[in-house]
Amino acid sequence: MVELIQYIMVRRNKKKNKPPRIIFGSYIKKNPIILFVIIGLVVFLFVVLSFLFFHKVSVSIYVFPENPKQGDTIFIRVKSESAEVTGNLGQEQLVFYRKGNSSEWISFLGIDADQAPGDYKISVDTSNAEHLVSQIKVSAADFSNAPVVAAPSPWQTGRTDEEAVDNIVKNDNPILKKVLDNFTPQPYFISPFSMPLGLMVKSGFSFGEFIGFGKDKLQHLGVDLKAPEKTNVYAVNDGKVVATLNLSNYGKTVIIDHGLDIFSLYLHLEEFKVSEGQMVSRSQLIGLSGKTGYVTAPHLHFSMRVGSSRVDPFAFIQSTQKMNDNFFLADVTSAFLNIFNKK
Repeated sequence: MVELIQYIMVRRNKKKNKPPRIIFGSYIKKNPIILFVIIGLVVFLFVVLSFLFFHKVSVSIYVFPENPKQGDTIFIRVKSESAEVTGNLGQEQLVFYRKGNSSEWISFLGIDADQAPGDYKISVDTSNAEHLVSQIKVSAADFSNAPVVAAPSPWQTGRTDEEAVDNIVKNDNPILKKVLDNFTPQPYFISPFSMPLGLMVKSGFSFGEFIGFGKDKLQHLGVDLKAPEKTNVYAVNDGKVVATLNLSNYGKTVIIDHGLDIFSLYLHLEEFKVSEGQMVSRSQLIGLSGKTGYVTAPHLHFSMRVGSSRVDPFAFIQSTQKMNDNFFLADVTSAFLNIFNKK
């Protein structure tokens, strides 16, 4: 019995000390083409990385989307080593900011809800005397051809159509314009924008809808969201509170300046949780929803302004997600194309 146990232990030790089989090496010997593929990939990566390290950054422009609708927001990314980048779409000036110390410049271009459909040219100039052009085609949004929606009746709001229009045109809008005319060239934010409510459900008028007030017609330049009274309302990004107002039609309103000529507006609030001049962070509580002003039920009216453009807030938030995109392959492709084009 002792001898049997010793025999078993010796066999186990031999198995433990047995050198491992070199399966990969055997596979390579049987399939030598794999080795050439691996070597090729290593050489390719080495060439690409060396090229990016030693080659001067190629100036380029990326525009998304290239075929926007009325109310959309265009994300513009310029690659340039210059110290300054400027641009325009007709009379609308583009405001660029540099991402840290990189050669990336970012801008957001609002396409106003009232922008005439057609072909337009985005022009960009750098301090290195580089000139870039990108063509876009603006199409009409669905709301442009939609029928006019009737305004709430006076018995629901306690105001006649004439009173409602006068309050907007003569009182509320001029006050908002005075606030929105202030310009901050640098962004307060470094990340994409988020939503103002925990649960996003449209309830009421959509962005761009035309509302009939008797003989007058006004455009709804925000989106109405379902929000029972005292629902938490959050800042959509970092910024500075530039106004806490109590307006005739818009009720209790918070306006946040996010820099880069971008503003977010929150209307019909019940209570402010911030004060004018206060710096706020993304997703910070700024107020409680309510039914102040010209309303028929509690809700949140949410609007965005990009420069002088009134834009769809949902489309704007979606466009800011491009800030997190990786443009490595696009830069490599652009650099190689520039070399071949020069040849």
